[in-house]
Amino acid sequence: MPDVAVQIVNYNTAAHLATCLETVDRDLAGGELDARVLVVDNASGDDLSALEERWAGRVEFHRSPSNVGFGAGHNLLATKHEARTLLLLNPDTELIEPRTVARLLEALSAASDVAAVGPQLVTTESTVHPWDHGELRGFGARLAAAGGSSHHRERHERAEVAWVSAASSLIAREHFDAVGGFDPGFFLYKEEEDLFLRIRRRGGRVLYEPSVRVRHVGSVTGVRRAHLDASVRRFRHKHVRSRVRRTVMPVAYEGWVRVSGRMRRWAGR
Repeated sequence: MPDVAVQIVNYNTAAHLATCLETVDRDLAGGELDARVLVVDNASGDDLSALEERWAGRVEFHRSPSNVGFGAGHNLLATKHEARTLLLLNPDTELIEPRTVARLLEALSAASDVAAVGPQLVTTESTVHPWDHGELRGFGARLAAAGGSSHHRERHERAEVAWVSAASSLIAREHFDAVGGFDPGFFLYKEEEDLFLRIRRRGGRVLYEPSVRVRHVGSVTGVRRAHLDASVRRFRHKHVRSRVRRTVMPVAYEGWVRVSGRMRRWAGR
């Protein structure tokens, strides 16, 4: 049973995938971990033959007969191995620090009920990527969650959070399997929020570990609005029972964000 399986879902991102695989290979060099690296092409039409030839024997390439979406692509890869942890990576991520995978595994083993760990995601300009996690505690987090939304703030200390970005997250296999993996009804966006909410409801904890940083280019596939609105609706109907709350609370949260932002600016002056 390998320590970790690195899972990457490709969709028209071959150039980014090449760089991602190079950084993964460098991070795993030396054999500290028993690891497998798996890629699935989500019927994108990318010609990955050159990458398959270059990484023959070190990376497993699979093909989905159709574009099943992000979460379902990872579900497919999870059936191809028996590793005790799954490291989900977007093809536009890069492991920029030594022993990134090993340090995430160390954070995952901090306690028996820790189900997943996510690093701090940084942009190509080295700024913290917005929405690399969702806050679990505080008024803003509670207000957002009440309407099926999420609250983010930049933080630089380890914390228990509501979710971490599936662009880069390490998940214990037992927790992933216990909830049936990703809900394939989320084609793109909100799938990790749904997954980690279901994991937390079973008692698993999700950690944000900003001492580990991963570069994320971001938004290299598809048109955001094409799938985001549908995913938001699905999430709210699935997890917010009250129709009134689904309607009122998102507006209330957005209003609170605007007002609190103005108050911080006034205080700064």
